Amino acid sequence: MKAFYLIIFIFVNTLSAEIISVDFEKHPEGNYTNAMAKTDFESLKGASSWYAMEQNNGENAKIISDDKEHGQVLQLRYPANCLGPNDSPIACAGQIKQALPFKSKEVWLSYDVLFEENFDFVKGGKLPGLCGGKCYTGGNRPTTGDGWSARIMWRADGKLVQYLYFKDQASEYGDDAKWDLNNQIEQKQITPGVWHRFKTKITLNTVHTEGQGQKNGKIKSWFDDELVLDLDTLLLVDYDEQWIDVFYISTFHGGSDASWSPSIDSYARFDNFVISTDSIPLNILKPKIKRQSPTPSIILGNSSIPIESLKEDTYFEFYSLKGDKIQEKLYKKFSTQIQSPKNRGLYILKTKRK
Repeated sequence: MKAFYLIIFIFVNTLSAEIISVDFEKHPEGNYTNAMAKTDFESLKGASSWYAMEQNNGENAKIISDDKEHGQVLQLRYPANCLGPNDSPIACAGQIKQALPFKSKEVWLSYDVLFEENFDFVKGGKLPGLCGGKCYTGGNRPTTGDGWSARIMWRADGKLVQYLYFKDQASEYGDDAKWDLNNQIEQKQITPGVWHRFKTKITLNTVHTEGQGQKNGKIKSWFDDELVLDLDTLLLVDYDEQWIDVFYISTFHGGSDASWSPSIDSYARFDNFVISTDSIPLNILKPKIKRQSPTPSIILGNSSIPIESLKEDTYFEFYSLKGDKIQEKLYKKFSTQIQSPKNRGLYILKTKRK
């Protein structure tokens, strides 16, 4: 009997955990509209959110088909000579400011990004991240701990930093925390044409006395599963009733003047956005199987998993990370769905033909 193996990671949170997972598989190729963005990044009812994915007559944001691993992805265009998110007449890429449908003191964010060949990095540009409170950006420097932001930014040659606005920042236009693990490793940078995975965990500082937060806020970031940033002395908030409550897709070249603008149209692709109040396994990938209907990268327990119609009878075996078999079931030829275990946990799925 010939065996073959297919790995799928299934992550199941505690009942209190909250998850947003967006992989764009449900959308056809073509323009990515504000209406689509609102269904993908649903906002907290009654909270302020906005969506700007139809800039330049819809030419900046499209759904395209990528490789077998990524399937449908969001492609953003950074037009030649664009600067900042909303410059007229040329607006860069796309913007979404989503009031998260949950509030938490600790949030994880991950997403995949590919900068296409010949991307013009120039001096730098902004990438998606998290923020809270007044969500300070754009040179609006906080004087008290009533808001902060922690986006990602590329600099010249695609070198990466965490781009921070917070009460103790040194620069008027935000501080760079290099993705070099406090000078312990070489600063990470983008390789055009290659998919990279960004992951960030933010933990707000504690507040024992209102108006006086402790300097123990934490930010950790990973680049392709390697820890590249570890900060633990940040003062992000001064008040206990503050949260990590905004996801900010804010991506553009800039910078304050035309010297930051790209000389050619440049493109980047995004996929697998995951926002969670619990940990995100470092190596989650979409199942490398053709799907009949959308399937998120993170699959909750006791879920039906769409698969390509089986060409023959096939056993599906779920194992724990320790190698213990949790479940085995034979699925008949032409099956198009399998059922994950009811147990909570992270599983490895192996398949073998009958």
